[in-house]
Amino acid sequence: MENLVNHKYNSLSGLNVLVTGGTGVIGCWLIKKLVELQLNTTILLWGDNQNPELERTNLLEHTTNIQGSLTDMRLLQSIIQQNQINLVFHLGAQAIVETALVDPFTTFESNIRGTYNLLEACRTNSQNIKGIIVASSDKAYGTHENLPYTENASLNGIYPYEVSKSCTDLLSRSYGLTYSLPVSIARCGNVYGGGDLNWNRIIPGTILELFNERNPLLRSDGTHIRDYIYVKDIVAGYLTLASATISGIEHGQAFNFGNNNPVSVINLVTTIARYMDKEHLQPEITNTAHGEIHSQYLDSSKANHMLQWEPEYSLENGLIQTIEWYTDFLSRSDDESKNN
Repeated sequence: MENLVNHKYNSLSGLNVLVTGGTGVIGCWLIKKLVELQLNTTILLWGDNQNPELERTNLLEHTTNIQGSLTDMRLLQSIIQQNQINLVFHLGAQAIVETALVDPFTTFESNIRGTYNLLEACRTNSQNIKGIIVASSDKAYGTHENLPYTENASLNGIYPYEVSKSCTDLLSRSYGLTYSLPVSIARCGNVYGGGDLNWNRIIPGTILELFNERNPLLRSDGTHIRDYIYVKDIVAGYLTLASATISGIEHGQAFNFGNNNPVSVINLVTTIARYMDKEHLQPEITNTAHGEIHSQYLDSSKANHMLQWEPEYSLENGLIQTIEWYTDFLSRSDDESKNN
């Protein structure tokens, strides 16, 4: 079969790839790209989590799929050995801030123990490992007065989800520098795009409410500032970082990936309403959110300078594509429910 790996990703050609967290919003679009690039991809799937984009495109028919948990060290070692894994994208995590507040133990088990299990499995089977990309978050920085965050900012996580991401970063850096594992860390802003059915998140939740002619709900007071980045830009960032890691950049480095265009939550919601022609539906502010940082956004200069990466999608273009995806998905779901 002809190798279709983009020239930007030539160093990935012929590699065996492992993706954890493949059913998440980033994971499904990353897998879509890996399949498109004809890379031999293995996915660690946990529980019965499904993703409508993976189902719609039948992508899992083109990958090796293994059910299991990041807390199962023997399984991770077996996957890496038997599939001769060269490149790992570690996306698997409990990713909901509110869930972490209610159930910190499960969050720490998944995000912290899951990370050191995977890194240790890679360390003890490192003969074939060429690159490990660890998905982190702007939440790893915690709260800082000076914005935007640069990679030199300290990791000041306080609340459970923040701490889990801070620990993920520190563990990854430790394994990279101590054991010369080719680890790189991707700290992303708030990622959005089709395939995310966690309706508690602001973008899919707002689209759902507006689609159903209901006023969107804001759990905060609407003034929180965030950096929202379209999922295809993050996938490009991950692949670019993987290529640079394999090519020999310093181990244990972190890179910020953001849209460099922070907006308030209330402005984001009103923008979505405008693009959906639903401006008659006004946001309802509940102000019930707890354990969330008020303002955070990233400086992506390092990724731009060292990786030649920059976002291709403006907030407007990304939201339009996202709205189209959800409108199609929700319309088909309505049709199916009417026919049943």
